[in-house]
Amino acid sequence: NLAMADGGKLLERLGLGQVLRGGQGSIQGQLGWRGSPLAFDIPSLDGRMAVALDNGQFLKADAGAARLLGILSLQSLPRRLLLDFRDVVDAGFAFDNLSGEVRVAQGVASTNTLRLRAVQAVVLMAGSADLQRETQDLQVVVVPEINAGTASLAYAAINPAIGLGTFLGQWLLRGPLQEANTREFQISGSWDQPQVSRVERKPGEAAAPSPAAASTPTGAPP
Repeated sequence: NLAMADGGKLLERLGLGQVLRGGQGSIQGQLGWRGSPLAFDIPSLDGRMAVALDNGQFLKADAGAARLLGILSLQSLPRRLLLDFRDVVDAGFAFDNLSGEVRVAQGVASTNTLRLRAVQAVVLMAGSADLQRETQDLQVVVVPEINAGTASLAYAAINPAIGLGTFLGQWLLRGPLQEANTREFQISGSWDQPQVSRVERKPGEAAAPSPAAASTPTGAPP
């Protein structure tokens, strides 16, 4: 277990550069790989981590693994899709809470639901990232805070056991306000050149789970 008083400084020491400012919380879990503990081997990397951070701010991510953090901060989404969030992203995405569980198998990280709550919106993510090939297959949902508590309700209601697609179908059934303002994206391709597409969905329609997320059920050992 690792307690963090400043997650940004920790990431900088790990070689990811200045991608996060602040962030207090913890990382719990275990990671292992073949060979020496001092020789990090991505292809054999296995394990599981639970992440919980409060009060941080994502900065601009320019290279390598830091671009994965750029997805959570909406930096990977094209400007034409960001609409009201463009100014927020340009300034750096400050968040109140970030939490989720990440599983790693043979260098491929996957999550059923990673959640980020900010003043402007809640961001929900599910899918996988190949740490060796530097590619991703992710579903990202953005729920804006259109009135008091809307996005926070989505943050609290998401259940990793049912998956993000099923949750989204149920969420859109709550009313036309949720349907009109909730935005869903599919992100694939490489970390350096992510391919982003907007997903249109009817109320009650659940998305098929990503292959990586579906193959690692919640509660299974890493």
